[in-house]
Amino acid sequence: MKTFLQFSFFFLLVTQICFAQWYQQTSGISKTLYSVYFISDNTGWACGDDEEIIKTTDGGTNWNIQNSNPTNYLNSIFFISESTGWAVGGNYSPNLGIVLKTTNGGNTWSIQTNSLPYQLNSVYFISPTTGWVAGHANQILKTTDGGANWIPQTAEDAEYRGIYFMNENNGWAVGGDPFNTISRILKTTDGGTNWIAKTAATNNYLRALCFISETTGWVVGNSGTIFKTTDAGENWEAQTSGTTNGLYSIAFVNPDTGWIAGGSGLILFTSDGGNNWTAQNSGTVQWLASICFSSESFGWAVGSGGTIVYTTNGGVTLIGNEDIGEIPTEFLLSNNFPNPFNPSTKIKYSILQSSKVELKVFDILGNEIATLVDEYKPAGKYEVEFNAATLPSGVYFYHLIAVDPSTSSERSFIQTKKMILMK
Repeated sequence: MKTFLQFSFFFLLVTQICFAQWYQQTSGISKTLYSVYFISDNTGWACGDDEEIIKTTDGGTNWNIQNSNPTNYLNSIFFISESTGWAVGGNYSPNLGIVLKTTNGGNTWSIQTNSLPYQLNSVYFISPTTGWVAGHANQILKTTDGGANWIPQTAEDAEYRGIYFMNENNGWAVGGDPFNTISRILKTTDGGTNWIAKTAATNNYLRALCFISETTGWVVGNSGTIFKTTDAGENWEAQTSGTTNGLYSIAFVNPDTGWIAGGSGLILFTSDGGNNWTAQNSGTVQWLASICFSSESFGWAVGSGGTIVYTTNGGVTLIGNEDIGEIPTEFLLSNNFPNPFNPSTKIKYSILQSSKVELKVFDILGNEIATLVDEYKPAGKYEVEFNAATLPSGVYFYHLIAVDPSTSSERSFIQTKKMILMK
């Protein structure tokens, strides 16, 4: 116990108490991951360089390699069910596009085509039979037989990075060119037979899009570009991102709540439909290429170096912090209850004077698992709930620091206690 405390204190001091709202998972690979997709809170896949596909069935605690082939890379992965999915990508030399399909959850992947003239960047299906892919050199293709055959559709000249459909008729595609000389937003109302160009006030390369309904959606791209539509893509209004970093992926779970992933470990969050975007601490400086949420709480982002970061609370630091309303007589961190617990437990603490409070959870190796509190608190007694539904059984530690606001160099109170998750 003493050794662990020394390690955790050293860890917190060296990192200058980095308030991570996301924490890292081990992918088992070192190559760039370009796409992540979760079909539920537990089951998901990611793909990237060397045609690698990895899968988890426990929310990302463990990832297993399903497919690896250094001949190609994979840019996008999509599942219509826990068994049926597709991954697309290609090769620069020779310049070819590839489509892979699985019907058994990824245990085996078969090549549907590897002879398309240019690499593919995005795949989207609305049913086991009907889907679209988009890529370089104006490529938008459609299938109505689960990918056995792909029919080219007519599109404006561009590289297409994202494609999204709400139903069999209404869809959108975005792209441009890497030199930011053109941007493209296309819309179809007949399943892609005809694509109509729409305009947003930018020349920046558009890289991803997301629609939450047939009328409301967003696109993101280079130089911090964000646009929103509320009329099915007829008109696009710029939103302020607060960054000039490239934005590569976007996910919304309802009309208000969404996230964007981008360069240098950037994750942006909105709770008002994009009127305001704030940066969350991803815990990494690696480029993040793709972000996916299975619910308002559970999300993943992947990127360079095999990076996977994960949140269980939507990336928002504060979780269920309740003021009990009693006046304390001392600083105190109480034993959690119940303990052992499954899957949630409550932690009570007392703050004798107004303080900057941090309450964090660590695993037995000293890895930060969650930030439960990270804000100034007036004197009082508080209770916070910790939910470990996606974590494995084992010993965990919760660590409280209350800092005297009158000084930045002294700590008023530090204490760590042990809890046991037993499933």
